Amino acid sequence: MKKSSAQSFRELQGVWRSQGYGKVLLIEEDEYVLYEETKISCQPVYSGSLDELGEHYEDLAVSPRNHGFSVRRASGISRFNFRRLKNLPRTVDQSRQKDPDDPEYNFDVFWQTFAEQYALFSLKGVEWEQSYQRFRPRIASDTHPEILFATMAAMLRPLRDGHIRLHTPWGHYDAGPRPALYKRLEKELATADDDRETGSYLGELREWLHDVIHEDYLAQRVSHGGHRLVEWGRLNHITGYLNIRAMAGQSGKAGRPAADLTSTDIVMSKVLAELGSLPNLVIDIRGNGGGYDGVALRFASYLVDRKRLAFQKSARQGDRMTGRQAVHVTPADTENYAGNLFILTSELTASAAEIFVLSLLQHPRLTLIGEPTQGILSDTLERHLPNGWYLTLSNEIYRASDGQIYEDVGIPPHIHLPFLGRKGREEGRDPILDFALRLTKE
Repeated sequence: MKKSSAQSFRELQGVWRSQGYGKVLLIEEDEYVLYEETKISCQPVYSGSLDELGEHYEDLAVSPRNHGFSVRRASGISRFNFRRLKNLPRTVDQSRQKDPDDPEYNFDVFWQTFAEQYALFSLKGVEWEQSYQRFRPRIASDTHPEILFATMAAMLRPLRDGHIRLHTPWGHYDAGPRPALYKRLEKELATADDDRETGSYLGELREWLHDVIHEDYLAQRVSHGGHRLVEWGRLNHITGYLNIRAMAGQSGKAGRPAADLTSTDIVMSKVLAELGSLPNLVIDIRGNGGGYDGVALRFASYLVDRKRLAFQKSARQGDRMTGRQAVHVTPADTENYAGNLFILTSELTASAAEIFVLSLLQHPRLTLIGEPTQGILSDTLERHLPNGWYLTLSNEIYRASDGQIYEDVGIPPHIHLPFLGRKGREEGRDPILDFALRLTKE
């Protein structure tokens, strides 16, 4: 995709409102201002030169009479549609007149943001209006920020959504549910009267499994690439192994998706040069917590035989959803893998890693082994409160090629086996990988 030029945006001077996503964009001769909008607020959050705007967005398409345009964000795959407004919304001036630190105003903007943008209330079984009635009386003009934070966190807790995060000087809250794996390991530690913290224990087990795979399955013949986030080798003479540990960071530069895509191309050319002729490929994403959807699709592009529908997505837009945007996975221009795919997943497989799986569900030679993925597929919509607090939320619904929604429940495997089960650890083996190898022999 080509970056959009400053001159292209200069020809679009004026005020624009996004369809969904709650954005208002002011384009002037040499600069832009991006606002976040609700029915009761409209506050500026980003500004800069038109050159910078052209770096953020690419693939600009303008309607014939300049009444609208659409762009893709450089860090993702979504296309955003904007429609022209005559003027900035009146809420811009109204927001300027508010005290940005007023607890009541911040509570109301917080509640309204979710009321307008969160896409999964029905799926989660949460009545957001009732939440307002319950918690709003607790907030007054003199409420301490720490109490305001605790109140917001209490409202978010029932949503059990790993893409909801609230960041403040008074604390950080992640609304994601605790995976069953954590509960299983907590029980193990309690039974053994072991006072280790569950997260560190899980880290030790994952490192142990990493060593077992390297030593016992790959015989230490392992190649690395993508800033050591991708590793590969041969399990035997007919089966290759590819471990993708994240869907971002392959370039070693944080927040640089374009560079990550380039690095992905480089590393996948090496992977296919070594493993591309083998009839079977095991892809391990059991510990992959996500990253960029674009990177996930780029990995998938080296594994498909032809262009296929990956999924459809739509965003919350007031009381309805935007039209469904079809996203396809298209074979890479260079070599593509043509053999059988065995993808290993777990509860820790999340976000963009789930998009990787979603994009390959139509693959004719795909077998999923392990546990259901985490079930947080929506992009994270970034929002800011008047006092500067920052939050993210799920404002989209992804549908698989057959229309199925895997949000909250995760993408189920074809063959269910527990990740880091005790029996396998006691035997010093990886049962999920062992099962995949038995299938390759069949």
